[in-house]
Amino acid sequence: MAKNREIEINGDIGDYSYSMGYVRYMMKELGEGPINVKVTSYGGDVNHALKIKNLFEEHGDVTVEYIGFNASAATIIGHGAKKTSIHEDGLYLIHKPQMWVDAWGFMNEDELETTIQDMRSQKKDAETVTLVIVQDYVKSRGMDVKTVMDLMKESRWLSAKETVDFGLVDELIPAKGKKPVISNLAIAIMSGAGLPIPEIDKEPEKESIGKMIREEIKNFFTNNNSQPTMDKQYSCVNQVLNVEGLEVKDGKITLTVEQILALNKELQTKTEAVTNAESAKATAETAKATAENSLMDVLNQIDAIDPTVKAAADATAKVAAVKAKLAERPGTKSEAPQGNASKTDVPNGADWVTIDQLPHNKAVDKEII
Repeated sequence: MAKNREIEINGDIGDYSYSMGYVRYMMKELGEGPINVKVTSYGGDVNHALKIKNLFEEHGDVTVEYIGFNASAATIIGHGAKKTSIHEDGLYLIHKPQMWVDAWGFMNEDELETTIQDMRSQKKDAETVTLVIVQDYVKSRGMDVKTVMDLMKESRWLSAKETVDFGLVDELIPAKGKKPVISNLAIAIMSGAGLPIPEIDKEPEKESIGKMIREEIKNFFTNNNSQPTMDKQYSCVNQVLNVEGLEVKDGKITLTVEQILALNKELQTKTEAVTNAESAKATAETAKATAENSLMDVLNQIDAIDPTVKAAADATAKVAAVKAKLAERPGTKSEAPQGNASKTDVPNGADWVTIDQLPHNKAVDKEII
């Protein structure tokens, strides 16, 4: 490809280096036609990387060529390219996004609690950005969520061959000249020291034996690899995800980013419902306690009327005792017709028979009659 159809990104991706504005300007200068972008970058700003990826997508004919060390945001820009390649001696790294944390110094308990809440908020932000980036790898590279999450969590440098094997990059650009060969002695020394063996050619005899062993192991696992089954027992999860069942393979279930987000949303909804129910329960218990206290206050006041009322076993008995007490009052017997005096003795300690026989009382009775 002609040199004038190339763009080089040799450093950090961000505001003060290889920014979205720089890439936009360079692509505008080159105009229509295929563009080759050579990248050597440890990464940088995710926002700029996502925009550069979008610029590559809109152009439609961009090839990203990874040279040397490339990591983080530098891997994201390749998701917008028509094709990606990596040199055989290149290295590639993906990891969970990092956020700046600034919390230090002496703090009291209130300040510590505020800091903790801030950290939790930042953690949620980091989780969201991680999910977005994972989804980008899944959609653009056709990878499964578990593989991407495992690689991001492991956060290690991948060899060029590994990037192609995982599907992170489309093709491997072989190194020019004779390939290096690792001797049997070097293999023995590195193995004894616990060091990983580089993925380069071995001595012929070592390679032939190793290749045979690898083929046997590969055939064993290929022939014994369990087939996925559809499990329908997780009815609640299936309902949330709107699926008939979940695919189980080797005792594991793999979910997509969209499914994880759906489960997370459902859990948040249920958590809010539980919180609201607990709040309503607490309010009802407070109202109940208030009502019981008011009732007890009324009962105490009723019991104070007379010992017979207090001694009554239940509410009905207390009402009867109060009525009996009221009936003891002079001239207030409820059974007597209005305008007629009662001739029945009222047991309150007074001799009402004698009192009724007094001359003035008899005269009053005659006038009423």
